[in-house]
Amino acid sequence: MKLVCSVCVGNRLLPVLAVNTKRRHVKSTIALCKTPNSSNFCILLFSGQNKTGTKYAIRDNIIQVLTRFLNEGKVTIKFKEPQHDLYIQADSIQLKSFLHLLKLIIQNKMDETDLKVSSVGVTPVNLKNHAPKTLTITKASEYPVKGLPRTLEELHINDINKCSLNRGIWQLAKLKILDLSHNCIEFLPPEVKNMPSLSELNLSHNELGTSSLRQWNWIGGHLSKNLKLLNLSNNKLRYLPLHISKLYSLIILNVDNNELKELPSGIGCLQNLKTLTASNNLLTYLPGSMKNLQIRDLDLSNNQFVVEHLNNPINISVKHLPMSSLKELSAQKFLALKVPYASDMLPLTLCDYLDLAKFCICGNACFNTYIRQNILLRLNSIAEKVSISLNGITTVPIECWFCSLKCSNSIKLRRQRSCII
Repeated sequence: MKLVCSVCVGNRLLPVLAVNTKRRHVKSTIALCKTPNSSNFCILLFSGQNKTGTKYAIRDNIIQVLTRFLNEGKVTIKFKEPQHDLYIQADSIQLKSFLHLLKLIIQNKMDETDLKVSSVGVTPVNLKNHAPKTLTITKASEYPVKGLPRTLEELHINDINKCSLNRGIWQLAKLKILDLSHNCIEFLPPEVKNMPSLSELNLSHNELGTSSLRQWNWIGGHLSKNLKLLNLSNNKLRYLPLHISKLYSLIILNVDNNELKELPSGIGCLQNLKTLTASNNLLTYLPGSMKNLQIRDLDLSNNQFVVEHLNNPINISVKHLPMSSLKELSAQKFLALKVPYASDMLPLTLCDYLDLAKFCICGNACFNTYIRQNILLRLNSIAEKVSISLNGITTVPIECWFCSLKCSNSIKLRRQRSCII
């Protein structure tokens, strides 16, 4: 059996000889082999610097195998002769298979037929194919027959008219960048939210506009903390799910070239958002919670904003609001803490209730108790760079959901100076 891995060889004699060397892992190949014309087994270690290989006997020659960090793909094997320690890093599943065979050899339970390699004539794996971190697939024939390498950190699958994806993709724990653009994907499975390292997701030029609201439940989980870039452009989207407001670490959001008539009310909760592009849509107003954002680049060109009828906004007088229910107050506090939630953590009815929250300009959630009003927002107050097709006008209507009289009155006081906030 061959194991492609990274190995650092530690020599226990060096401290005795007062020799100080810096340890570093080297791309290597480890093989379990049977010595010809003998019942003895050995471990062969190859690397780019050691192409002839180093042979380590197994039986009565292994002092200890340290497996405390095996689930992280790390293990240490200590030999008697030579006095070497092999610090191995590899895919955890492959490493477990390797150690299973090694255990059978040590216990004299190994059948010779269990090892495909029956002699010491083992050649190292080409280092060009060693633990690939990037993979690009532009043809169906390029899809790996044996599955995707678990070492991948960047994966591009483009222009192959994929409607559904191999479940192995969602098991790539190290994957950081996933590009699925130019396919026919209608929805993603819930397993996406369990990907622990995913930070960039490109779903442009697909068919997500045909998905139902329930099929957006992949937003959340680890993505709430890790996802930095989301590209949903060119998907014929008629709406954006409220789940978008769960992506608290999102920096770049691209929804260009869709059929959106409004943006989610909770988009103002994305305090890390720095780039928002929503050009070529059907937007007539923005959510009031956007007033809390500080964006570098904002592109709202080629939409359908109308500001004339708001030049003299009607002064709405509300003297009091009804008392909020305990359920609403609890939900407001829960959302303020930005705690990730899903149907496997909370009852489905409660998840639906939280998803329907509207957000005040102060960032507080609104459910049943609120004051709703449209006013104007100067885009230069929330963005450094603004692109909009309104003949130089940079003010647009925003739909405000005020959670209290205090928030409503704060806008009225500003209107006494200017009708634009």
